[in-house]
Amino acid sequence: MLDWSFSPALVWAVVGLVLLIAELATVSFILCFIGLGALIVALTTWLSITPSFSSQLIVFTVSSLLLLFLLRKTARKLFAGQADLPPDYAGQKVPVIKPIPAGGEGAIQYRGSDWIAFSDAAQTIPEGAIVQIESIEGIRVKVKPVE
Repeated sequence: MLDWSFSPALVWAVVGLVLLIAELATVSFILCFIGLGALIVALTTWLSITPSFSSQLIVFTVSSLLLLFLLRKTARKLFAGQADLPPDYAGQKVPVIKPIPAGGEGAIQYRGSDWIAFSDAAQTIPEGAIVQIESIEGIRVKVKPVE
């Protein structure tokens, strides 16, 4: 007969590793700190610093929250890339190929393709005018006239 009892340190270590692996799928930069908190509890339990379950929960909660609040912004900057940079289309100047009426839709040409365009401008933007891309919302491009 097999004995399936695991030490608490092993359970915390497995939980920590599972959370670290789950972070790879989500890239939310939350699960990794909770996983690291679980690994810290595994270490303290293995070293007999936290023998009771309540002390393990306290160390887990405190270490996870401290890691989360102290290191999350740094980790996002290091691993998430340059999220503060505007998208490459923002500010591009493009020609209007179908007039864009006030409150309606027209068309622009951007990177060799025709795009549905709309504007908050109070007047119609005529064909041949140059507009500046503000954002892309689904399959439509929000533009503004170039002064």
